[in-house]
Amino acid sequence: MTKFYATVCLPPTAPRKVPKAVAAAMAPYDLNLGRGQNPFGRWDGWAIRAGAGAAFLALPRHEGDRRLVTASTVPRRKADLGPLGPLECYGGPRGLLDFDGMRRRAARSYDALLDAWNELSAVHPPARPLTEFLARHEADPGGYSPEEARKDHLAQPLVQDVAQRAVAGDPHFGMSFLVNDPVAYFDREHAEARLWSVRGAVPGYALLALDGAWTDAGTEGEGYWEQANHYLDGLDAEAVVLDVLCHS
Repeated sequence: MTKFYATVCLPPTAPRKVPKAVAAAMAPYDLNLGRGQNPFGRWDGWAIRAGAGAAFLALPRHEGDRRLVTASTVPRRKADLGPLGPLECYGGPRGLLDFDGMRRRAARSYDALLDAWNELSAVHPPARPLTEFLARHEADPGGYSPEEARKDHLAQPLVQDVAQRAVAGDPHFGMSFLVNDPVAYFDREHAEARLWSVRGAVPGYALLALDGAWTDAGTEGEGYWEQANHYLDGLDAEAVVLDVLCHS
């Protein structure tokens, strides 16, 4: 099962009517639509959600605005939305949302993550990426198994510390570091990585435009992020924007 966020754009819609409007907009992309598998299908389930630390931000002057999509403006029988933090919401009219603030938040989050990694790296011996251990397996497949390679990689103090922090709910090291190699993740050009974090701060992996067109990073490639940001930035102030968590 694959999970991803899709950013959905709607014409002006009252919050209480948003769940029904999202359902109508998403319907053409239901994998199970029709008698056979829908060739245009992208999902088999979705729910209005906000990613951890990535909820939409309202402009300060619009905090508490009843036009925003929040737990208090959408009846629970229509969508199960939990409370969020100050200025956070599930979406709302474009003119009420602080896209620039979301991008600044993403940059700060990346900087904090890099600082946390550098602090751990300073107190542990240097760690080697998983690829080096797997290369040893490939050189000696009968004497060194992939399981041993992953075990030895994880046993490195720096990698072990990151894994333990992820399990404990560390605000910097998320659960993704349990399945992705942190050594390889941080062994890259950080200016470019920070830029990609900012590019992904507003649009989700997929974008459902006002005209019903679906685009995503899987089909559009790297150009998707620039196109999606440009589209969202140019939306009419009354158009509603929100995220849904899809699985397929």
